Amino acid sequence: MNWLNNLMKLLARKVADLSPSCKEAIRLQSAALDRKLTLLQRLGLCFHLVLCRWCRRYGAQITFLRSAAKKCEHAEQHLPQQVLSSEARERIKRRLEADKE
Repeated sequence: MNWLNNLMKLLARKVADLSPSCKEAIRLQSAALDRKLTLLQRLGLCFHLVLCRWCRRYGAQITFLRSAAKKCEHAEQHLPQQVLSSEARERIKRRLEADKE
């Protein structure tokens, strides 16, 4: 039975070695949005995410932000082009110059 305990400790150490730090897990989650991670990186990230709820939450947040940004990108294409009148440009220019003094 002692050999089983030793085996479990060894396995736990190896999994801990494979699991990245929180800083590295955040970097990997961001990179995973842009490219495919290596098998070792994906495996280590999965081990980390099983244990760390903060990094899981971060992953959900960046996934949401990315999808929201993509939706806004499509919505911006349908907005009319906004142009300032020459009078408005002059008012802004005068105000900026006055603030410099």
